[in-house]
Amino acid sequence: MKLTNKIKTPQVKPLPGMTPLGIKTSNAKPKSKPTTNNKAVVKSVELLVKDDELTYDDIWQFVQTKAGGNEANVKIVPLDNVDLKSESPVPFGYGGKAGGVRQKIQDWMLRGVDGDTTLKTVLNKAAPLGHSRKKPVCLHALLHGGYSPSSKYWMTPFVKLVVQAQT
Repeated sequence: MKLTNKIKTPQVKPLPGMTPLGIKTSNAKPKSKPTTNNKAVVKSVELLVKDDELTYDDIWQFVQTKAGGNEANVKIVPLDNVDLKSESPVPFGYGGKAGGVRQKIQDWMLRGVDGDTTLKTVLNKAAPLGHSRKKPVCLHALLHGGYSPSSKYWMTPFVKLVVQAQT
């Protein structure tokens, strides 16, 4: 016996979020309208003192894990409370000898070395003056608001570290 009639099933449009077989498609991406704005949004990664004190190891780990272990990928960015037009842009580190070690290193961290504010460049320049890469005292002070917890500005950051977007 040979069948010649095919049974036609009605074609029904699936409900939103469902496949034709009735399976939920929660992972389905909604259709988006084409945009004329082709700018990519990049969220920066920052290290900024908030509630807890950062250790030297925290700074080192930030560079290792967030900046690919490369100090050149990290910029030292002064915050709004830094007066870059002043000879004493922050309220500590400028009371000693004019042109002293702390003043020079803090100036490089706040203003850059010939405009370059990458952590690598600043630490390279500061190394001959005795500033350690693993325990950068002046950077720690600028991140925390002074060289000691007894500073009246302690836990008031004056800089943050920002990982540069890789191109």
